[in-house]
Amino acid sequence: MKKFLLLSLAAMMLPMAMTAQSLRTTTLTGVLQRAGVMKNFTGRHMAPAKMDLESNQMILGHYDSDEVAAEGDGLGLTGLPGTIPMAIELTPNELEIFRGGKIVAFRVGLAAATPVTRVFAAPVTDRGIGEFSEWTCNTANAGWNLIPIEPAYEIGNDENTSLFIGFDYTQTSSNYPISAVTAGTISPTYAYLTSNGQTGWFNVGLENYGNLSLQCIVESDNFPDYAVQVNQVTTDASYFKTGDPVQFAVQVRNGGVATIEPQALVMDVLLDGEKVGELTNDMALSRSFTRVPGSISTDALEVGRHTITITTTTLNGEAIENPKTVTTDFCIYTNSLPRQKHLVEQLTSNSCTYCPLGTNFLQALASMRDDIAWVGIHGNQSTKDPANTAQCDSIFTLVGAQGWPYGSFDRSTGWEDDVNIASGLGYSEEYYDLILGELNGFLDGVAQRVPTFASIHINSEVNPLTREATISVSGDVVPEFDTMMGEDAKLTVYITEDSVIYRQLNLGRWESKYRHNGVLRQAVNSVQGSPLNKDGETFKNDYSLIIPQAWNIEKLNVIAFISRPIMNGINGVYTDMWVNNAEKAVMNVLPVTAAPVISTEMTETTVTITAAGEGEVLLYVDGQLVDNPCSIERGDEDVTVTVVATAQDGDKLMNTTTTEVLIPAKEPEAVYEMTAGKTVANVRYFNMMGQEMTAASGATLVITTYTDGTTSVAKVIK
Repeated sequence: MKKFLLLSLAAMMLPMAMTAQSLRTTTLTGVLQRAGVMKNFTGRHMAPAKMDLESNQMILGHYDSDEVAAEGDGLGLTGLPGTIPMAIELTPNELEIFRGGKIVAFRVGLAAATPVTRVFAAPVTDRGIGEFSEWTCNTANAGWNLIPIEPAYEIGNDENTSLFIGFDYTQTSSNYPISAVTAGTISPTYAYLTSNGQTGWFNVGLENYGNLSLQCIVESDNFPDYAVQVNQVTTDASYFKTGDPVQFAVQVRNGGVATIEPQALVMDVLLDGEKVGELTNDMALSRSFTRVPGSISTDALEVGRHTITITTTTLNGEAIENPKTVTTDFCIYTNSLPRQKHLVEQLTSNSCTYCPLGTNFLQALASMRDDIAWVGIHGNQSTKDPANTAQCDSIFTLVGAQGWPYGSFDRSTGWEDDVNIASGLGYSEEYYDLILGELNGFLDGVAQRVPTFASIHINSEVNPLTREATISVSGDVVPEFDTMMGEDAKLTVYITEDSVIYRQLNLGRWESKYRHNGVLRQAVNSVQGSPLNKDGETFKNDYSLIIPQAWNIEKLNVIAFISRPIMNGINGVYTDMWVNNAEKAVMNVLPVTAAPVISTEMTETTVTITAAGEGEVLLYVDGQLVDNPCSIERGDEDVTVTVVATAQDGDKLMNTTTTEVLIPAKEPEAVYEMTAGKTVANVRYFNMMGQEMTAASGATLVITTYTDGTTSVAKVIK
């Protein structure tokens, strides 16, 4: 089973010219496909026995551990079959201790067996990629492939030069050999291809899954004993209430060959640029990154954003010549409100055979929690989905959906990885207990890490007679709302419909009457939302629309949520659009009085009109209010009158019935006289309610008109 990405790329692989080239920072979305629709919790990465190295050898790469993607959890450029060059750029910081050394072998990690036919290396300067060195090879094993090279490649000493390394592998339309591992500092991976008429190295978005499994073995007699490296500093949350300490940690290791003893490394802790303390390592530091924790008091901090900076300062009592620095931000707040619901956006399609797996999974989630606002956003996988709209397509793009079935939870990263907002939902039921347990923890963690800064109340109603709907969304905001959420925060309002019946492909078979719930019908104020109409510490936004006839007004819901605006993207991926609060309410259908019933009774001289119904019933004839019932005299000619009846019962909406009633001409006095020689001109038939018929049926008045202009009336029963 496979996850297919939203976008397709018509690209052709070309031989790589060994001349100066540039790296394109634009990410080509849609080229990677992933093996396995169902999330694998049994071992996404394999960690084989650690490689034995000589005393003068070290591993160089974005990560230097032995993890490699497990078979069945790889990725592939399946739309681009052929020989594909893949590469990574090792930064000057990563090369620091390796300069002057020699690459004697490459390690290529594969998630599935496929031929690897070449490895290569080239320097990267501000002028682009320099001259390539390449070595042919012949290996094709799942897991790590060790490829010795001759002659060895010497790493230059220019501290501003990066190193570009890569390999050629064989891609088919159905294999997934690319291994991505979430270890080390996640960095881009490039492929050499042609897109939109341009040929070169393009970022294919592998960093969404991890680092490419590609390493070098470097020999040197001059590896330093010590080379302190810091990866990142993180906090336990993004927001801290005044008075609560900020707990943070920095990842540190020794990139050299020796071991840093406990308490030997000292790091300065700066808050908004001012030193507030020091950190030291309680554990020995070697090649693996180690977590060093710390804490900062918030008692004297102002509401708003602050920055923690960690800088390495001394090692073994001596100043570090090239100190390393990492930073992170956090916010201080004073007030928050209860979280109401979590927004769950299901990205689905009726022609997606695995999408019912996503539906079943979310149904299981909703049965466990009462704080889920679930909306189904329908796209076109292979055929047009009846519920798809241009707004649906926009949301697919904005949340970065890479296929079906996908979904986002509060539009937050961190569920499947720290990069993507949308992640796969095609989970097998056998994994539900484990996955739902993790997802529940994630949702609870979202509410704990990010306090709620606004409440949401929804008041909506629809008039079933006119189908006019009004929606009012209001709530409270904390005093520091603009500081916490930004003055550009948005309110978005969705209308969804339950029990929409149409066909669905389900694990290879079409179901003609599949029940789709939570179907997005319209984003009332656009998919990007609108500003909150704030008045002090409250807000109120009002909307109105006409509900289309195709929507069942008895099955409509309103979902409203407050989020960051959809505007901040990295390589086309939007990451700053998290939802702070959401609410869901059933759209209220206004009660309507039953439509009144109009009846008539005709005698030879009058027609009596009666209106009956609930509550107070009024009767109008040709626009004039009349008694109910009302008798109308029959005249010398046929007359048609417009009859309107209104009924209103208490607070229910007034209902109206309108019809036309024929008042036939009365019978002439000489109705039974027969004049010699006259003949019948025409005959008309009426029932006892005054309605004309084509022939006599039941109790019928027969009106005969003769050639001399006279008429006769007879009552017959047939």
